[in-house]
Amino acid sequence: MSGWDDLDIDSMSATNTNIIGSEIEQIERSLRQWFPSEVFIKAARIMDYPILAEERALVANAVSHRQQEFATGRWLSRKGLQYLGLPDAPITMGRLRNPLWPESVIGTISHDGEVCAVALMQKQRHIAAGIGIDLVHLHQRAGRMHDLTPMFMTGTDELKAMAAMKVAVDPALLLFSIKESVVKALSFQLEDFIDMRSIEIYYADGLRFRVFGQPVSADMQAAASDEYLLTAVTVRS
Repeated sequence: MSGWDDLDIDSMSATNTNIIGSEIEQIERSLRQWFPSEVFIKAARIMDYPILAEERALVANAVSHRQQEFATGRWLSRKGLQYLGLPDAPITMGRLRNPLWPESVIGTISHDGEVCAVALMQKQRHIAAGIGIDLVHLHQRAGRMHDLTPMFMTGTDELKAMAAMKVAVDPALLLFSIKESVVKALSFQLEDFIDMRSIEIYYADGLRFRVFGQPVSADMQAAASDEYLLTAVTVRS
């Protein structure tokens, strides 16, 4: 006897499902607070959702979990295209591994742990030039960033600036996540991969950032639940 019966296993599975459902609700709630009401916001548990053949081919050689992450992001995103009144079409991948949206759409995808989230909007209806979100499963990532800071941090002032977000997580992890959101929000104009140390986060009557020394007009947001850290960046036109 292992000490685990079927009822115990079923109970644990139901509890885990409830926890993930609660996390998804919190993620969607935060994103809806940060973005205009017309923006399509949706999160879902990572699974092997049906996607188009052109999309499936992009991850044909990837491990199973990566395929499921990709499928969830594309499935949610194509739901977003339908919500915006656009025809169903494959969302392929750019040379920076970024989603290639229809010309009239700005969008962003993030996934970590067991959850994926997307946000999509139509360009002509908003003043945003780009948006980016980043989702971090805290139990997988927390406490692992300190040794990596030389790879993405410009100086300790960036960590001090994280206090402005008022989010009770590791400042290094928060900084990394914000920079991930910045990169996604700028992907519409990037021609090559960018060194995160080229992005400087600083505080000046609010949290701001520079890229290659040039200030960028943008809004930055962050929130954390028991399981996930969520950050978002909107680059203004």
